[in-house]
Amino acid sequence: MIEEKTPKKIIKYFTNGITHNLILWIISKQSIHGYGIMKKLDDFFNFDDIECENNINSSKIYPILSKLEKNELIIGEWKVNENNKRVKYYSITPKGELVLNSIRKYMSSILTHPSWIEYIEDMTGKEINNEKCN
Repeated sequence: MIEEKTPKKIIKYFTNGITHNLILWIISKQSIHGYGIMKKLDDFFNFDDIECENNINSSKIYPILSKLEKNELIIGEWKVNENNKRVKYYSITPKGELVLNSIRKYMSSILTHPSWIEYIEDMTGKEINNEKCN
């Protein structure tokens, strides 16, 4: 018997797996603080048609940020924000850019590999336009 929670767990595993990459990508676009990252991640995991229980909160985000910082993929700098509060802003490092570029290459190759294309099209019900991807 399949548990009723199994589909929710699978979605949670999927979103947890991609969250690290999303955080690195978000930081690559701008220097940003943890709360700003949480708000951007909320946008990624806010689906109208499915129930996604990916709780984007500080107890999840800050350990990831700490790990990325420890691995020298990002760097944190304390600054005073517009509300005159001291907050830590994160920026990507050259090493983080290298990692992000490797992820880009990997994702690009996924979109040209026939097995991956079939999988993505089957899972999304949408056809991938290879002309855009190449």
